[in-house]
Amino acid sequence: MGHKHPSDKSRAYHNRVAAVYDNIYDDPFWDFHDQLTWDHLKTFVPESPDAAILDLGCGTGKWGLKLLKAGFPTSFVDHSPKMLEMVERKLEIWAKTADLSSKAARATLQVDDAKMLQSLPPNHFSLAIALGDVVSICGDASACLSALHRVVKTGGVLVFTVDNLLAGLDHFVSSGKLDDLDDFVRSGKTHWLTADEHEQFALRMFTPQQIEHLAAKSGFTMISIIGKTILPVRRNRKFFQEGGAIKQMLAMEALLARDPVAAGRAAHLQLAVRKRA
Repeated sequence: MGHKHPSDKSRAYHNRVAAVYDNIYDDPFWDFHDQLTWDHLKTFVPESPDAAILDLGCGTGKWGLKLLKAGFPTSFVDHSPKMLEMVERKLEIWAKTADLSSKAARATLQVDDAKMLQSLPPNHFSLAIALGDVVSICGDASACLSALHRVVKTGGVLVFTVDNLLAGLDHFVSSGKLDDLDDFVRSGKTHWLTADEHEQFALRMFTPQQIEHLAAKSGFTMISIIGKTILPVRRNRKFFQEGGAIKQMLAMEALLARDPVAAGRAAHLQLAVRKRA
């Protein structure tokens, strides 16, 4: 009997939650988080409407559909067939809508392994995004970044996220297990903490410096990095009950982000890197 690959658990989990995935992240905190994501990402959207875009780890299509709606030919790639089914359902609705049908026709959907991307052509994409911490959960961050380097055009941009190791320290301190804390500090390796232990899958977290170095080693030049979120507002959601709270907090995030060290406070790191010649 063959051994299961570590990414099989991730695939099984994402297949199971695909139908309810959008609902899981439907609240004001994630609206705030998404706005931070977009404010950074939008500065790297290509000018040419024919520039090919890759959404790796697309999930139910939140970001790829936004870019597709803007007119770009967009490839949706995920290791979860059920997630891609959710994208396909949304595109079927687009196909029946007058102002969206032509845009829906510019989408391609593909099941693939983020560590290989065998289904994708080389030097093809002007912009690739890998949000939702694909690089952290794929099982081999180095292989994933190398695969992305192969499919992105020279001079093209990759925007991706990883889980921040510095933000993970509190969990291991709270556990009271010194050896586990030591292992985590040295390796960055942990698990996605699903409610069902049998569904937990491997996760690699990085400090800002570690992921910048890995991106450089993979053939990318650093453009910028942000933390999401620097403000620990997820601990007190009462903030979101106030009118105009998200706008006010976005302004605070922008102010804090002027100091690059501030990203170290955040749970997630979002990087923009450019493929070197």
